[in-house]
Amino acid sequence: MAGLLTLALPWFVAALVAVLVARARATSAVGETIASDRPQLALRRWVLIVPQTAALLLALTLGGELSVATAELLALGALVAWLSPGFHDAVCGSTGVQRGWHARRFEDLEEWRLAGDHLRFRLFGEWTSVPLPVEDQVRVREVLARVNPKRESVFQD
Repeated sequence: MAGLLTLALPWFVAALVAVLVARARATSAVGETIASDRPQLALRRWVLIVPQTAALLLALTLGGELSVATAELLALGALVAWLSPGFHDAVCGSTGVQRGWHARRFEDLEEWRLAGDHLRFRLFGEWTSVPLPVEDQVRVREVLARVNPKRESVFQD
């Protein structure tokens, strides 16, 4: 059993590295957050992390040969769960947008338009959106018009 736990450790480390790289790239693309919507973030973290933390405490309390390897995996799993974006997370920043795991700079958007209190854009050919309060739209429109003027959608809501 200890051998199986040891084999799993590199996978958990790789998952943590992948999440950290994705977060760094998203932060670089999005810039300073203007508006975000992270539905059920607290519930996601509660459901994913509390059981792992309880199992971690139990493994450390019971001790034994497997407790250290089990504790490492549970701690890494909880950290990955805490840091991972949700698939429906939406962030609009000063230099780009993020939807779930995917982040784009404004200049890299396939197509965009401001509608209501959202910035709508194409991601992999499909329209999606991030929240953008009306009071911030003038500032973001100026940036979009400067870095990606030809991709503004002609479609009007």
